Amino acid sequence: MLDTGDALIGGGTLGDRTQGAAIVAGMNFMGYDAMALGPKELSLGVDLLKQRMDEAEFPVLSANAVLTSSGELVAEPYTIIEVDGHRVGVIGLTHPLTMPYNGFDVLPPQQAIEHYVPEVAWQVDTVIVLTNLEYQAALALAGAVPGIDLVVAALPDQSGPRLEGALGTGTLVAVADQALPKHSGRRVGVLTATIQADGSLTSQSWQSLWMDKGIADSPEMDTLLSKFW
Repeated sequence: MLDTGDALIGGGTLGDRTQGAAIVAGMNFMGYDAMALGPKELSLGVDLLKQRMDEAEFPVLSANAVLTSSGELVAEPYTIIEVDGHRVGVIGLTHPLTMPYNGFDVLPPQQAIEHYVPEVAWQVDTVIVLTNLEYQAALALAGAVPGIDLVVAALPDQSGPRLEGALGTGTLVAVADQALPKHSGRRVGVLTATIQADGSLTSQSWQSLWMDKGIADSPEMDTLLSKFW
């Protein structure tokens, strides 16, 4: 389970009221494997963001968000996950800032990914880039940097789910349609793929599924989140 970021605040009342604490608790409960830092997470500020990252029981990643004071990365740039005997490297990439956030800078995405893909690739079978870049920017990045198997992107133009290969590299780029304001979590993207012996992905399908009333609420999740109201 992966998240492209901009998830802790700005997507719903409970996340905003708790400054992301309820969202982190819910993600812990669901067993997330990794999340990329988005600009909305950076807007929490240095101290509060660190607190939320410490609360997370999963890696929060960014290869290009840095502290203004030192130039050091805000988070780990990548993590390695074991999936049925395969080693999958997940690199986080943060969308460039459209407004300054005190304490943070975001380096050019392609510069960061060109640095970390070779470092990750030799350690794993499959390389995934997890990012809140817009779809077209993610597609261009995937076509410019070889060695990536899959990019999971965000913020498309609301034209529906898609899965296609980038020109030049064949890297798969997946994205679900953009949630309306305050409607985060109404959809979940589901990728089904087979990891081959060489780490490549085949038999791919990508769906954007509604979390509608046909899916029963989890009583345990209701109990957990009720503590935050």
